[in-house]
Amino acid sequence: MDLKELPIFAALTKRIHWLNQRQKVLSHNVANADTPNFTPSDIAELRFRDLVGRKSRLEMTATDASHVLKKHGTQAQFEVKKAKDTYEKSPDGNAVVLEEQMLKVAQTRIDYETMTSLYRKHVGMLKMALGRGGR
Repeated sequence: MDLKELPIFAALTKRIHWLNQRQKVLSHNVANADTPNFTPSDIAELRFRDLVGRKSRLEMTATDASHVLKKHGTQAQFEVKKAKDTYEKSPDGNAVVLEEQMLKVAQTRIDYETMTSLYRKHVGMLKMALGRGGR
């Protein structure tokens, strides 16, 4: 069985992938901090609804007329968006604020560590349930 088939692991994997993509975009912003007329970008925030709203293999069935069925949403795409107008621009038109980008990089790193820790903990719980916990 592939761990990505379990909803919790699928959501964690998707969030880790989103954080990897965000790290690339932020590093591109920092690398272009001296490029004239460069506007920084960021990736659209991944919402919890998008993580759990994916179509599953199991479909709910209404066995009674009073049952309410929820339609599953589509998976979110990671779209790069231009940053809003910043309060600071250099004379050459560059809008990258290194302090702001470094804060975003640090938050991304913290979120990544949290996701990998959650992943590791859930794998540990599965091992414990299978009787392989302490080995």
